[in-house]
Parts: sequence; structure tokens; C-alpha cells
Amino acid sequence: MKLGRIIGTALLGLLLFVFVAIDLVLFGVVALDSAFVSVLAVMGLVLGAIVGAMAARRGGSAGEATVAPEPSVAS
Repeated sequence: MKLGRIIGTALLGLLLFVFVAIDLVLFGVVALDSAFVSVLAVMGLVLGAIVGAMAARRGGSAGEATVAPEPSVAS
């Protein structure tokens, strides 16, 4: 498995869910001292790692592209 992809997506998941938790606190949906804020951060870390593991298992990366050879012109 590609550990870098797993760690990267785990951190992105953590950031995403932390921002969701901050939004919920700022809009008054959840209290700041609620345990739900911490649970969201941990859920983001775990779900991000799961998505990263699935992407690493699938193989390849978005940066790798296959280039078709150009057709040769017969003179």
C-alpha cells in the first residue's frame, strides 16, 4: 500500500471534518464543549484513512496519464 496516500487523505479528512465542526459551532447547532466536536475530528481522520487505503489499493494515481503514440505518416 502507498502509505503516503493514506496519510495524506487522512489529514485531508481530518481538516474537512474539523472545518465542519467549526461551522456547526459557529452557527450554534452544536455547543463548543460538546464531545461531538471531538468525535467529528476523529471520524474525519478515520474516514480519510479508509478512503486513502481504498485509493491506494486501486492503484495508479491521478497524475499518471497514459499517452497514446502518435500515428506515423507514410510518405
